[in-house]
Amino acid sequence: MKKLVTLFFGTALLFSTSAFSDVMVGVKVGNGDLEGTSKAYTAGSNAYASTSGSKDSQFGAIFAEVSLMDTGLSAGVEYVPLDADLSLDGKGSSTSANVEDYTTAYLLYMHEAGDANIYAKVGYSQADIGAIKTAPGTTINSQSNDLEGLMVGAGFQTEEFSNGLVGRFEITYTDIDDVTATTTSHGSSSVKKTADGELVTITFGLSKSF
Repeated sequence: MKKLVTLFFGTALLFSTSAFSDVMVGVKVGNGDLEGTSKAYTAGSNAYASTSGSKDSQFGAIFAEVSLMDTGLSAGVEYVPLDADLSLDGKGSSTSANVEDYTTAYLLYMHEAGDANIYAKVGYSQADIGAIKTAPGTTINSQSNDLEGLMVGAGFQTEEFSNGLVGRFEITYTDIDDVTATTTSHGSSSVKKTADGELVTITFGLSKSF
């Protein structure tokens, strides 16, 4: 994911010297609501039902976009320079995994609508999952290393302010793919545990074109 960020910003710098493309960079802050669902599984003679949990938190991100000539389309990348410990069972950091380098590559279509512009965006998000921490007596045999999923979003962008900045208000939804961990559990040498999630964000951003 770090390579993707470096590649995009290098490409943005190259395009910024062209008369056909603008580069926009900005920051955004807001709230994210993550809901995770673990699927039912059996360990030894014990059957465990599907469970769900949710957590909301404030976060910040930086982003950059390159306009694709005069099509209304832009290609962009967004990066969250924060990490988080995620746990579905509510037991805190003793049974959790650290997630970092959350990055989204996307396409955005902007449409003029009076005093403001409205836009839609679609992209793909990915983050790195660190080693899962477990309770005593449980061993992780294998695990997913990435958290990823399809993102869709919509928002509106203000007219340019006197200082050249524009504001954005945005809502996004990300459907997070299955993540898995295979563990020892209740006498079983290999139990596959699977979970997925949904992330909804509401953010306000400021950006500037170059």
